[in-house]
Amino acid sequence: MEGSVAAGSNAISPPMTRCECAELSFDEIARRMREEGLSLEEISERTGCGRTCTACLPDLRSHLRKR
Repeated sequence: MEGSVAAGSNAISPPMTRCECAELSFDEIARRMREEGLSLEEISERTGCGRTCTACLPDLRSHLRKR
């Protein structure tokens, strides 16, 4: 599978750019936070982003720190 880490491999997957569970891009999450004045926790409660599998949270937090 492209972008995945094979067992025993030194390859690193590229960072995630969206929450697949909530079907939202990180840019859309950042836009909503900015325009609605919401925290990540509040956005998460409203959209479900980062609540189902939580795999996106490290990359999402990194994305938001860079903005």
